[in-house]
Amino acid sequence: SLNIFRVLRAMQLRKPILLEGSPGVGKTSLISALASAAGHKLVRINLSEQTDISDLMGSDLPVPSTETKGPSFEWRDGVLLTAIKEGSWVLLDELNLAPQAVLEGLNSCLDHRASVYIPELAKVFECPPTFRVFAAQNPLNEGGGRKGLPKSFLNRFSKVFVEALSDLDMRSIVASRYKSVSREQIDRVIDFNNEIHSAVVDQRKFGFDGSPWEFNLRDVFRWFEMLEYHNVSDDTCARDLYY
Repeated sequence: SLNIFRVLRAMQLRKPILLEGSPGVGKTSLISALASAAGHKLVRINLSEQTDISDLMGSDLPVPSTETKGPSFEWRDGVLLTAIKEGSWVLLDELNLAPQAVLEGLNSCLDHRASVYIPELAKVFECPPTFRVFAAQNPLNEGGGRKGLPKSFLNRFSKVFVEALSDLDMRSIVASRYKSVSREQIDRVIDFNNEIHSAVVDQRKFGFDGSPWEFNLRDVFRWFEMLEYHNVSDDTCARDLYY
């Protein structure tokens, strides 16, 4: 609730919103829940080093030939341009993995211009009032090729730091999502997850290769998805966790 109130407070301005927090803290699900409650369609775009601006805005693509016309090219809107036309909400995930060319291509729809110019079509597409941009990124120290974004680019956003979920938060979320699982079983799994996190992240007893590691709510969800799939009982769960 604290995290979502921060986002709502940031939404009082028309600026795009950048959420920063550790993996698995719930950045994407937070915006998804907010969009659902507000009745807006949310378009999630996962960015990476291989993302090209044409993936977002569109490009000329080949179309099948017909009897009257040979092979040709036609313009196809990209996912971001489609969202602009629809007035949807957009979530740019892993923003600090995007290449510089993509960041520069996003500038015009993030600042006061609120529009996108497509040279291939010689058209300007205005961003409607319902269109909003959210972005999410992990901190730089999380690794994975993330880079610091230019300050001039970050100034276009209202930055919201998403706090990590507390132990009580995790137990409450799991209990509401997996109603068929007993409270005792939930406590066992989360306690085990906390012990592993402490041993690897805090005490650094093992797991040096490939670090830094995170043991978060996603890992807990995987436990219960596996237990539900195999219909594992409380006793079996306790024995498996012990071993």
